[in-house]
Amino acid sequence: MDNEHHDLPPFPSHPAPMRSSYAIPGAIATVVLVGICLHFISDALLPVVAALFLANIFMPLVDFLQKKKVPTTFSIIIVLVLVAGILFGVFIIISISITSIVEVFPKYQTKWNTVFLPDISNFLGNISPTLKQKTLDFDLRTAFNGSEVASGLSSITNSLVSIVSGFALIMLFMLFILAGTGQFRAKLKRAFPPSSSQRLGDMFIDIDKRVSRYLTTTVLLNALSGVAMSIVLALFGVDLAIFWGLLTFLLTFIPSIGSIFAAILPISVAFVQFDSVGTPIAVAVTVLVTQILIGSVLTPRIMGGALNLSPLLILVSLIFWGWVWGPWGMVLSVPITSTLAIIFESIPSLQPLAILMSSDSRKEQKRIKARRTYETKTGA
Repeated sequence: MDNEHHDLPPFPSHPAPMRSSYAIPGAIATVVLVGICLHFISDALLPVVAALFLANIFMPLVDFLQKKKVPTTFSIIIVLVLVAGILFGVFIIISISITSIVEVFPKYQTKWNTVFLPDISNFLGNISPTLKQKTLDFDLRTAFNGSEVASGLSSITNSLVSIVSGFALIMLFMLFILAGTGQFRAKLKRAFPPSSSQRLGDMFIDIDKRVSRYLTTTVLLNALSGVAMSIVLALFGVDLAIFWGLLTFLLTFIPSIGSIFAAILPISVAFVQFDSVGTPIAVAVTVLVTQILIGSVLTPRIMGGALNLSPLLILVSLIFWGWVWGPWGMVLSVPITSTLAIIFESIPSLQPLAILMSSDSRKEQKRIKARRTYETKTGA
């Protein structure tokens, strides 16, 4: 147990000015204050941040096309066509799912009234007669009646318009970011002295590599989770199998808790859909085993600890950035936290904080030592 403490020599200390006792608390306070400020200007800044990380997903494709001597303009057009194709596919799935929901709703309504409602009302009656009465008064069909339909459709339409307009703005920013690929490092060399530009350039390259690998790998693994979910549910005959697969793909972008909700929702539908208990239990076991294999076995092997972030830190960052930017903040929480860790790793006085943020401190310590060796050799 104690061997890991003796595998590496003690962490070398820097001169006193570089190891100020105020550096780490100051960095943490700065991140919190910046996060609070970002919360209040999220409408203006969030599209740019989302576009920046979205561009990282398509950056490898643009780099590949440029290596094949494809002009940047055509590379961006290819990315646009790819994104348009993905959005069209999502639209088709949602349209088919809405039609299916309308078809299966009467069956769920009947089962709610005859099976679930009596048991729930009797249970709540032991707690509060008022709760029991409210439960008995609840009717799923009220969501589809009269003015509530118009109000619901109006709300959905406004939400869709807002989402589409917001995504269009994100796409516009993303295209400008992709168009400027490869120019940033040259600008750093012109803007700063050689030593500073080298250090900053290396830091941005490290951020780009790690975040890009995380995002592209996450997209592929989430797609695998979604396809696996659809196949499993379709084999058992669960309603809306393709829709649940799409929802799984989207929810698993939220670290830790997203995959939980992605599994709970279709399992709950299975219990409502089937009359016997055996089939829903089989669905639950198969779904959970599949998600665990992908999330806990396959993902660590492919990721290889690329981000090296503490699980507790990921949970805290999920809560914090979720408060700052809502669902987008949850999706971006891991890349943002990884970016902060790389920045801290590049600043000598904040390197202990980078080690504290890591899941494998020995690996992070080796990485920092390698960085110091490289900077000493290059004079950065």
